[in-house]
Amino acid sequence: MDPGKYMLLTWVLILLVTTSISQDSYKVPVPYYGDESDSSYNENVWRLVVEKKYEAEGYDGWYNNRANPDWGAVDTPMRRRLPHAYSDGVYLPSGDDRPNPIKISQALMNGSTGYPSLRGRTAFLVFFGQQVVEEILDAQRPGCPPEYFNIDVPKGHPDLDKDSHGEIRIPFLRSRYDQRNTGFSPNNPREQLNEITPWIDGGLMYGIGKTWADALRIFKAGKLASTTDYKDSDEKYNKKDFPAVNNIRLPMANPPPPRDHYLKNVNRFFRLGNPRGNENPFLLTFGIFWYRFHNHVAQRISNVLFAAYQDADVKKKFNIKTEYSREDFDKHYDEIIFNEARKWVIATHQKVVVYDWLPSWLGTYEDGSVFNLPTYNGYNPNVHPQIMHVFQSAAMRFGHTLVPPGVFRRKLRKDSSQQCEFITNSDHTKDAGKEAIRTCNSYWNPQEPIEEYDIDQFILGMTSQITEREDTIITPDLRGFVFGGLDFSRRDLMAVNIQRGRDHGLPDYNTARKEFGLEPAESWADLSPNCNNETLIDGRKCDDTDFEVDDPCRMIVCLKEVYDGDLSKLDIWPGGLAETSADGPGSLFRTIIADQFARIRDGDRFWYENKLNGLFTDEQRVAINDTTLRHIILEITDIEEDELAGNPFFYLDTETKCNRIVGRARSEGYNISPGFNCTNSTTCQEIDQELRNENPNITDALVRRYADCDNTQLLAVDPCPRGTVNGSDINIVSPCTKLRTFDYFTGSEAPYILTFAAVGLFIILMIVLLLVTANINQSKIAEQRKAGRAESRRKSTDLSLHDVSEWQGQKEGERDIKVRMDIRKKSLLIFLPGQARPTRTIDCKRTDRLYAKESVDKARNFLLIRIPNEYDLVLKFDGPREKNAFLQSIKEFCEQTGITQRSAMLSQKELLAEAITKARRQHTLDKFFRIVFKHAFRIDDDGDMEALSDEDANAVINCELTIDEFADALSLKPSAMFVKNMFELIDKDKNGLVSFREFLDMIVIFAKGSGSDKAKLLFDMYDVRGSGQLSKEEFSTMLRSLMELANTSVEDSQIQEVIDSMFREAGMATKQTLTFDDFNKLLRDYKEQLDHANLNFIGMEPNQQPQAGGNQEMSRAKTVINARRENAPTRARKTVLKAYGEDRITRRQTHVEVKLKPRQAPARDRTMIAKKFTEFANYMENYRLHVFWVTLYALLSVAIFLERAYYFSVEREHAALRRICGYGVSITRGAASGMMWTYSTLLLTMCRNLITVLRETVLNRFIPFDSAIWFHKYVAYWALFFTVVHIIGHSFNFYHISTQTPGDLTCLFRNFYRPTHVLPKFHYWCWGTITGVTGVVLTLIIIVMFVFAQQYARRNVFRGFWLSHQMFYLVFILMILHGAGILVQAPIFWTFLIAPLTMFVLDKLISLSRNKTEIAITKAELLPSAVTGLTFKRPAGFEYKSGQWVRIACLDLGADEYHPFTLTSAPHEDFLSLHIRAVGPWTMNIREAVDPSKSSLLLQPIAWD
Repeated sequence: MDPGKYMLLTWVLILLVTTSISQDSYKVPVPYYGDESDSSYNENVWRLVVEKKYEAEGYDGWYNNRANPDWGAVDTPMRRRLPHAYSDGVYLPSGDDRPNPIKISQALMNGSTGYPSLRGRTAFLVFFGQQVVEEILDAQRPGCPPEYFNIDVPKGHPDLDKDSHGEIRIPFLRSRYDQRNTGFSPNNPREQLNEITPWIDGGLMYGIGKTWADALRIFKAGKLASTTDYKDSDEKYNKKDFPAVNNIRLPMANPPPPRDHYLKNVNRFFRLGNPRGNENPFLLTFGIFWYRFHNHVAQRISNVLFAAYQDADVKKKFNIKTEYSREDFDKHYDEIIFNEARKWVIATHQKVVVYDWLPSWLGTYEDGSVFNLPTYNGYNPNVHPQIMHVFQSAAMRFGHTLVPPGVFRRKLRKDSSQQCEFITNSDHTKDAGKEAIRTCNSYWNPQEPIEEYDIDQFILGMTSQITEREDTIITPDLRGFVFGGLDFSRRDLMAVNIQRGRDHGLPDYNTARKEFGLEPAESWADLSPNCNNETLIDGRKCDDTDFEVDDPCRMIVCLKEVYDGDLSKLDIWPGGLAETSADGPGSLFRTIIADQFARIRDGDRFWYENKLNGLFTDEQRVAINDTTLRHIILEITDIEEDELAGNPFFYLDTETKCNRIVGRARSEGYNISPGFNCTNSTTCQEIDQELRNENPNITDALVRRYADCDNTQLLAVDPCPRGTVNGSDINIVSPCTKLRTFDYFTGSEAPYILTFAAVGLFIILMIVLLLVTANINQSKIAEQRKAGRAESRRKSTDLSLHDVSEWQGQKEGERDIKVRMDIRKKSLLIFLPGQARPTRTIDCKRTDRLYAKESVDKARNFLLIRIPNEYDLVLKFDGPREKNAFLQSIKEFCEQTGITQRSAMLSQKELLAEAITKARRQHTLDKFFRIVFKHAFRIDDDGDMEALSDEDANAVINCELTIDEFADALSLKPSAMFVKNMFELIDKDKNGLVSFREFLDMIVIFAKGSGSDKAKLLFDMYDVRGSGQLSKEEFSTMLRSLMELANTSVEDSQIQEVIDSMFREAGMATKQTLTFDDFNKLLRDYKEQLDHANLNFIGMEPNQQPQAGGNQEMSRAKTVINARRENAPTRARKTVLKAYGEDRITRRQTHVEVKLKPRQAPARDRTMIAKKFTEFANYMENYRLHVFWVTLYALLSVAIFLERAYYFSVEREHAALRRICGYGVSITRGAASGMMWTYSTLLLTMCRNLITVLRETVLNRFIPFDSAIWFHKYVAYWALFFTVVHIIGHSFNFYHISTQTPGDLTCLFRNFYRPTHVLPKFHYWCWGTITGVTGVVLTLIIIVMFVFAQQYARRNVFRGFWLSHQMFYLVFILMILHGAGILVQAPIFWTFLIAPLTMFVLDKLISLSRNKTEIAITKAELLPSAVTGLTFKRPAGFEYKSGQWVRIACLDLGADEYHPFTLTSAPHEDFLSLHIRAVGPWTMNIREAVDPSKSSLLLQPIAWD
């Protein structure tokens, strides 16, 4: 068909539909449901709106293409039309050999602004183009983890490096990409994502999700929410129709406005479908524009639908029975109205974008003709609509060259007394007196100029303003002053464009031309149509003086210099921009843009022209095609018809407009005579007449559409032309604010320092609290003791008895004693309170001197009493009176006993340092015994014996043992008959002391003597008369002493029976005395036992105990080593064995066997290293099980730490947090796993019931369960170690995190919400997140627990230890919450915790299932070494095992304070006993409480668990 005839038929159809729509030529044709005057109109409305069934278009783009549901969906990879050029073939940016992007920007795009568009394009066209881009493309969000590809700023850059630092970089983050499916190989390179749909589907107005769309709605009459719909809206909006303000915190883009350089609250923005719709006031104008258009369409639909609903015929036909008021009707049919309005708005937008805006954008020629897309031939499911990389990163950025440095606003004529009045800015826009809103200073402050007036003024201003010229020059508002972040408030958008293309792996310019079927450029002159002669650029320099600043040839020459003349490296963006001509984009960009929009249109199943989708009827599609942007503007604004240009996209005068109409008519096949000329006075009548004369068959409607005016009017052109904006004219626009930077750690300094300082101070505070509390407790105890001593003195009638405190040493502390001077026995007797027998006797018969040394400090309350060969008695008095009284008694004692008293005065510090305490004396005795045994048995010390100094050697050689020390060495009581007799026997010089030689002689007998030698020694011990004979009475005394050694009580009659039996069997029944031969005969059956008899000595290691039989030098001799003094449980076990017989009891026996073999004495020059090695070897042998489990646990702990550290160091090397914090995150994550492991295993060491059971199993041979408490401490210190490492690591991590940009942190910590106007400072992460707060609280709790877990605390502030350890429940709860924030990784604490926690809970339930009982104390003893013995009646049915421990609480001292102690009674005994050493407040208090002399607790209840 002839094109002219085809167009004629089309316009006829349009004419018919237009006539039936309305007689008002400027009323928006949509929505259209037929002729309103038709009697069936209401029925048509109801059928088309309510009853019509069709598939509504979704929001997220999915399933638009049924065969490929993800084509065009949100967040899917962009399409790669060109071959990628990643430098590594996979993901590294292309162009690593290309020039610096900023240098390219300066070379090609730097120049003067203010030159008008050569084709009369308006600012309205440019900013409408921006909203088109926002409709189909959003790839601005950076990837996560962030990847920086920063742009180096050339030194001395006029805007970005004025101070010539030379080390400035523009932050540049690489785009998000499909991490799951791309970026793995050259065959599958990185593909960036388009976060919205490429369809023209209303995402700009409604968002890309149903949730977002619902947030914009008011759910009444299908409308979007407005400021007038909310009572709490800002008053400045109440009288205007604006979208609702974002008081619901929709996640709108909210960078800091560069003019103000601080973050602002997102609630200042309007709710829009486009998250970036508030970027600038010009883009916001279109956001509000489409919002109002939707509500306008929705209102019209609501009106006609309600009218149809009220029609009785409609109700009858469609069986409508429910009655609604208008308000209820709008609510009930809201969803239908909304979807219907959305459908019409989307369709109208599709038509305006593709058939009105796009042709004007792609190319407008001199004759007025435009570049059109190919004719629509219907939906094509084989067309992929996704945005191309080259479209996103290069071609569509062509519009940057048209962006003006500012925009005028024009008043409505009804608001002005002038025909054309442009608005002068006020203080409201922060640039009072300027004529235009400066583009660079309006970023992210869009509401200021709009709320001052309305969008109408901007629409009028933009349509009256010619935009920038089509060339390569970019306004400084984009090239150098586009918005950035707080850290870099201004950027060069042109450099960013180039860098973005490289980020996306775009190839070079000529490759792109070839791929799109265009001829490649063979020379630099081929780039620009304005400089297409090689002779104009050959041999010339960028800085040649004969170049004009804005000469296009100079631009090409500069570009050539930047690329070193290598055209093969030219980036697509500068190359394509260089093609720009007056017509618009060059051939490359035009081809790319046209291809993209054609695919968007042809691949859209919901395109309004697709007759198969059932969205519109043919008449409705015609109505959509008949709708223009001018129609909509006039319909929804207060702008009058004569205030707005005929085509808002173009700035035209009458002559230009006439030429375009004529050119268009000729291009569409209509005849115009060659002699017809357009002038500025040409009227519509003249054009009308020419068309009719040359085309007799043309209709009135077609003539009118060409002329767009009445016969009596001039051509409709811009009624108020204003021209362009010169960005350098400060009278028109304010200058752009300068680049400002920001240190993100600003504001975190004080909280950071104070927080960690507070933690350190908290540690000190807890230590101080511990010391103060301990001091208070000690003071209370001292006061109690003092009061007790005072009371004792008051009640005492014995003036020779002194109540004082004895200082036993730095570790041992003090104890209350009573001292009596016994003149008759010439002794000092020391008693413990409540005891009748002395706990220590200082025998002065062996000495003729006594030393009394006083402290001379302020208190003057210490006195040291020293007797040779005794450890010192250091006394502390309550006051000078008590001290003086004691000194007087000492003086009288010395005078009456003939002892010389020697006095001295020392400072308290010197006195205590000089004092020979029991511990120091014991140290000397240990050396004494070791040397004795070394000489007696020729034992190699194997490194155990330290090298003695001369002073130590003399002290050992001259040391003499008292009977008390001798008895203690034998683990016997000094009063034992065996001890007395043995001591008197070996004390050959009868000085009451045993010397080194005397003790050695005795040991030699036991070491090398035969059974007869030992029998002789035993005989002599009890031959007290030295007659060489033992009487029966003396023999009886010997047996009694031996029974006493065995801790066995035997009646005298039984002893006599044994003696008579032994005498009868030996044939000596009539003898009354025994000679030594008789004694040997009597003991003949025990000769073998005597051969192996030996003595036990405390202070000696097992391998140093004397061996019996004199065969120590035989290499094969074996012996069982006797242990030190047996404790009560061991004695109890032996009692059971004796009672029931060993054959009736299954028991564990542990024998430590030592093979003794002859060896030579160690060499004197033996090295210390060898000794230490031997010490180590011995330790390993003795504690091999402990060492094994300790080492295994340490290795597991280290392995767990290293696994996480390796994972974050290597496997997560490129992860965001790892890149920011370096190895700090590796350390903290490793330590965190170590904490999870150690704190979890701590629970196992607290399962006391389980441990008690396991101790009696075969496992006890391999696992030292008896060391559970020690292992608990060991694990706790591992936990403390990992905790400290974790905290220290976070001190660095928090610093690094606090220096990051808000965008990076949003990426890193997606589970932490923060308002976009709030900078996440250190105090936010530490005090504003669940992870931070729980971490701080955990730190403080752990500090409290570990401070009060120290030995000093347990001894002095046990209640603090007890209460602080009850906080471990909080520790585990807080650790779970700490990980619940998912700061770095998904919670894994449960993997460590679940098994130990289950076992602990079960163990706890077992404990709870046992009833706590109250039992009475039946006996209390105050034993030596501050040990309190308690005996209880055994409850009926109470069964336990040897060594089992229980928890008790003294009700009078605190019903909730339980303490664990081991039972010292045997399981077969009918009573229970505990032996408690007084080492802390509670144990001291209970010792005081059960003091027999003042007991009120005897037969009182004790809580027993």
